[in-house]
Amino acid sequence: MSEKLIELEEKIAYLDHTVEELNNVVFRQMQKTDELEEMIKHLSTQIEQLKDKSEGGTQAVDDKPPPHY
Repeated sequence: MSEKLIELEEKIAYLDHTVEELNNVVFRQMQKTDELEEMIKHLSTQIEQLKDKSEGGTQAVDDKPPPHY
């Protein structure tokens, strides 16, 4: 009986460790997802600003001629 108990304790310890590792992975993925969402918001804002500039008759940043002209 004690062998079965030891085996169960080992399995529980292993599962506990696995759950903790998976929790850390999910936490890091959530952090990265949050970072990427912020980046997308920032880029969307920049795109909208460039659209507004080009629609308003002003030259967009990328449309400027190179300095040697």
